[in-house]
Amino acid sequence: MSVHPRVVADDFPATLRFYADLLGEPEKVVAEFEYASFDAGGETVLAVLGRRAAEAVLPVGRGDGGVLVVVPVPDVDATVAALPAGTVVAAPADRPGWGVRSAYLRDPEGNLVEVQTWLPR
Repeated sequence: MSVHPRVVADDFPATLRFYADLLGEPEKVVAEFEYASFDAGGETVLAVLGRRAAEAVLPVGRGDGGVLVVVPVPDVDATVAALPAGTVVAAPADRPGWGVRSAYLRDPEGNLVEVQTWLPR
């Protein structure tokens, strides 16, 4: 299981360049979705997502610190169904541009968490 942080960036190109300077070139860039991932051993270790792309899915405010945690799960719908009421902030949905089915939650401290399952290819 690969749990990783995703940086939500107001300035996607500048933020991507910053992390590329630190980590080397990303393994995957999807420019139209303002998404990039830095991988190691076939697993994402850090992703960068443009705020506009994030806000198309859920309201991501500056108070969120610009970071959310991504947690892969076997079944997004079953995971969400087992959570306490009020935890889910964006219901499960397919996100074909990203290749996942995901839902968004808030942990008890108010941090954003994405649970996701890869869509069949």
